[in-house]
Amino acid sequence: MSTLTAVSLFSGCGGFDYGASTAGLSIIWANDVDKHAAAAYRKLMPGVNFVTQDVRKINSFPKADVLIGCYPCTGFSLAARRKWHDRTDRDLKNIEGNFLYKEFIRAIPFVKPKYLFIENVGGMTSADGGWFFKEQLRGLREAGYIMKHSTLRAESYGLAQTRKRVFLVGIREDIATDFEYYFPEPTHGTGVLPIKTLYDVIGNFNTVEEDVLQTKFHGHYLTRNRKRSWNEPSFTIVADANHVPLHPVGEPMVQAGKDHWLLQGRINRRLSWRECAAIQGFPHDQLDTDSNLRAKYKVIGNAVPPCFGYSIVRPVVEYELGHRLSPIFENAFCEI
Repeated sequence: MSTLTAVSLFSGCGGFDYGASTAGLSIIWANDVDKHAAAAYRKLMPGVNFVTQDVRKINSFPKADVLIGCYPCTGFSLAARRKWHDRTDRDLKNIEGNFLYKEFIRAIPFVKPKYLFIENVGGMTSADGGWFFKEQLRGLREAGYIMKHSTLRAESYGLAQTRKRVFLVGIREDIATDFEYYFPEPTHGTGVLPIKTLYDVIGNFNTVEEDVLQTKFHGHYLTRNRKRSWNEPSFTIVADANHVPLHPVGEPMVQAGKDHWLLQGRINRRLSWRECAAIQGFPHDQLDTDSNLRAKYKVIGNAVPPCFGYSIVRPVVEYELGHRLSPIFENAFCEI
C-alpha cells in the first residue's frame, strides 16, 4: 500500500489531521459544524474536501482506511465541571453534545476503516463514574475493533505546553491478529530531548496589539496562577479568550490566599491568538482567517495539537507503509 486514506469527523481547524497528514495519511474528507473552524481548516489543509454541516444531518460518509474523530467534550472538561459544580454527574446525560460519539460510531459502517483515532479531554474517563467512557468503548468494540486508550501529555511530544488529553485507538479485529498497537514513547523529558519552553517558541515573536484580547482580568481568572516563566512550557491553551494564559513578560503572579492570585507590575497581558497558535504547534500564519478575534482564540484552543496527530498515527503508518518515521514531529512552529 502506498497511501493510507482517512475521513475526519469533528475536525475543528485540522490540528490532528495536519499532524496525521505529515506522518503520511491522506485526508480525503473532513467535517465540522463551526464555520470559523472550517475557514481555518481550509487554509491549513486546502486539498481536503471539507463539509461544513451538522454531522447528524449527514447521511453517508466516504470509504477510507482510517476514521478520525475529536468529538466535543461539552460536559467532560474540568472547566465545565467547575462551572456546573452544583450539578451532579447525572446531569451530564442531559447534555446533548456528550452523545455525539454515537455519530462517530454511526459513520463506521460507511467508512469501513481499518483504524480508529479518537481524542478527548481527561474528564471523559471519569464523568458519571466512567459511564460515558465505558459506553464509547462498548460501542466501538461491538463495531469490531480492539481498543486501546492512554492519557498523553503534550510536552512529552515536543509541545511547549502542559496539555493532557485522552486518546483512543481502535484496530479492526482482523488486523489485530497480526498487528498490536502501542502508544508512542515520549520524545521530550527525562532521558530524552529537553521539554520545550515558551522562549523556544515565542521568544522572538513580534506581537501587535490587535492580536491580543484586551478585556479586564477579573472573577474566575484571578482564582489561580495564569503566568508561566520564559523557561517553562505554557499552561494549557484554552478556547475561551477571556481565560487564555498570560504572556511570560513582566513579574510573576503572587498567591494571596485560597483561590486568590494577584497580578504584579505593570506588564500583564494575555497571549495573542498567534502566540497561542504557535504554542499549539501550528505552522506560522496558517490559521489567519477573516474570523473575529474571539473566534480565532476559540478555534485554536479547541484544536488538537498537530504533534499528537503525528505521534499517535505513526505506529500505524509504519506498519502499513513499511518504513520508519522520525519519532519527532518536525513541522511544529518554531521561533520567527
